[in-house]
This record gives sequence, structure tokens and C-alpha cells, in this order.
Amino acid sequence: MFEFKNILTNHLITGDEAGNEGFQSFFSIGRRLVRICTGGLMLCAVCSCAYAAGIRVASLNLDKKFGPGIVSKIAAQDDLRRADVLLLQEIVDGPESRVAAEVAAKLGLHSAFEPAFQLDSRFVEGLAILSRFPMSAPDMTRLSHNDVHFHTRKRIVMAVTVETPNGPVRIVNTHLDNRINQSAKLVQLKEVQLFIGSYTGPCIIGGDFNTGNFRWYSHVLPVPGVQSLNAVLDKSMREQGFQTPLGAGPGTLHFLGLKLDWIYLRGLTALDSGVTPIDFSDHNSVWVTFER
Repeated sequence: MFEFKNILTNHLITGDEAGNEGFQSFFSIGRRLVRICTGGLMLCAVCSCAYAAGIRVASLNLDKKFGPGIVSKIAAQDDLRRADVLLLQEIVDGPESRVAAEVAAKLGLHSAFEPAFQLDSRFVEGLAILSRFPMSAPDMTRLSHNDVHFHTRKRIVMAVTVETPNGPVRIVNTHLDNRINQSAKLVQLKEVQLFIGSYTGPCIIGGDFNTGNFRWYSHVLPVPGVQSLNAVLDKSMREQGFQTPLGAGPGTLHFLGLKLDWIYLRGLTALDSGVTPIDFSDHNSVWVTFER
């Protein structure tokens, strides 16, 4: 806009000036306008090509890690560095380390953090969403509380709307309770769905769903093979129009190779997906590339 204004200021002539000078000035304006328009079209083409292979969303439970070392490790990890949208669980925040903001600054991303509970005297623990694209202010709500006798946590779900090159996408990040059975899991899943509410546009739900396939007795004793919380999650999501391409992939928790972390899409087409081994957390990351 400023260059166009300068062109007009520098080259437009009055009616009293010679016709030849006026023609040359007009021709000069035309050539410069062509260069401006061509440059704009080339920039649009580059942006389109950059996302021709899809937009990538990734999710990782960060296991409460903090400090410059963990920020550098995230930035150096190829699949996390390439993510256009990054969902983080068990991420801590305090005067000693503002992990979400630090990772976002390192990768050149926007960030939003929502605290869930006071972890200790130094940090609160919560969820974060990082995005390469502009995003709205976050929304958050608390999920039903389950007393599991030890390591009891307060759980939340958060969401932002991300303005991707192909239009807005609602991004939802959550971390559900561990050591609960089907009925309690369904309550929290229903609360996540109610949180999304009447939003009918393209949507992604990701995070740590704690879908170990155990039956828990008194929230302490696990009996394997009695119930499939993976199947409970998948059925609940499909009933709301969400699907995941991650069903056949490897485990996401290092311990026993359990599959706890998922990304579900609605109104979007998955192009590729995977599970990336992570050596600086007790979880691996999951990722999906998608298009509208």
C-alpha cells in the first residue's frame, strides 16, 4: 500500500506538463505495478505450496519437564518443530520457567496456557496450545473430579480457534483421568463434547485420554483385558462425528507400550499420521497432517 502511494506521489504529473513526459511517467507506473502484483501472486503461490502437503497437528504429554534444556530438546525434535499446531499436556508454569511461552518463542509460535491445579510451591500444571497461525483467546472448563486415592488431579479441557490458511479450525486439548473405569471415563468425554457445544465447523480434539485397557478396582488394582477404554473412547468420538487415523499405530506411553494419546478430526481429511519416539518424556508424541 505504501509503495503504491509513493508511486502515485512520485510519478503522477499535472495536465500542463509535456505529453511525452506524461506517457513515460504513466508507463513507469505500469511497470512498477506489474512488479508489485507479480510479487504478491508469487507470495500467495509460495504460501499455498507450503501447506499443499497438509497442516500438521501434534500432541505430547511433557511429563512436567521444564527449563532451557527441555525447550531446546523440543525445538530440536523434527516432528515437534514441524508442527503447525502443538498440544501439550502436563506442562508446568511458574516464575522459574514459563514452558509454553518459552517453547513458543523458540519456535516462533503463538501460545495459550491454561492452569489446571497447583502442582507444588514452584509450579502450576496445565494444558497449552501452540500455533503457527493466529488463534483466538482460549476457552476452558473443568471436568468432573475423581478421587483416585493418590496422584488425584484436577482435570480441564481448553480450546482455541485457529485461523489456518484454509479457514478456521477449532482446536481442543484435554487430559482425562487415569485409573478410572468406563462410566467415569464416559462422563468426562461427555463433558468435553458439551464444552464443544454447538460448534459444527472443522474441529480437532487431541491430548492424553489415559485409555489403558484395564479394569480398575478401588482405583488401585488394574486387571488387564477386562475392558477396552480405547474402544470406549473411539465409540464415543465416532458418535459425535470424530475419527482418528492413529488406531493401528504403536504405543504412546513408554511403560508397557500403552496407547493413551490420541488426535481426532471432524470435518477434516487426514493425510498422514504417526507416533514419534520421545526420549525426554515418558510419552511419545502423536501427530496428524490434515486438509479441509
